Amino acid sequence: MTPQLQALLQQAIQAFQNGNYDSADLILKRVLQVDLKNLPALHILGLIKASQANYKEAADFLGRAARIHPNDASIQYNLAKALTDSGNNKDALIHHKKAVALAPNNPEAWLSYGRTASNLARYEDALGFYNKALSLKSDYAEALLNKGATLKELRRYEDAVAFAEQALAINPHLAEAWSNKGSALKELKRFDEAIAHYDKALSLKPDYAEAWTN
Repeated sequence: MTPQLQALLQQAIQAFQNGNYDSADLILKRVLQVDLKNLPALHILGLIKASQANYKEAADFLGRAARIHPNDASIQYNLAKALTDSGNNKDALIHHKKAVALAPNNPEAWLSYGRTASNLARYEDALGFYNKALSLKSDYAEALLNKGATLKELRRYEDAVAFAEQALAINPHLAEAWSNKGSALKELKRFDEAIAHYDKALSLKPDYAEAWTN
């Protein structure tokens, strides 16, 4: 990489770290005009697009980065997340598998793998991935939350309540856990308790459409 490109890249990284995504985007695209396969530029552009909810664009940039450096765990993880967020769960699963193979001790990667498996209704697989995340980080509220939600899908309602409670013991501000517990209580015909849990979810997240519906 030439000194000029290196300087541009440093400017872009600084802008990105400062939250000035538009400036970083412009600089990184200048870098790519000169060097189409500049790995840091592709990776950071992917992160910028994901942060702006432009998930298909994010997946495009990150996919290009992954083809250049397929053994980078961070790129595989971010690509898998972007694919999931763009609705492409099937392809995301492939990259989640690569991400955890490259970085098996990353609980966030296992959590994300589980979410994608859940989206594909592969609930038993998802439970295994959440268990792996929890084996690495036992107080991982988001993993407990998602495990509870998956148990609810498997109609294991008592277990779903128990895991929602574990998640809430760690983070009582998780609106999703209050709502998930409410849904499991509803299935157990504990309707008054279910309504109270939905109310609590809505007090934490007033625009939570699923809680309003339930």
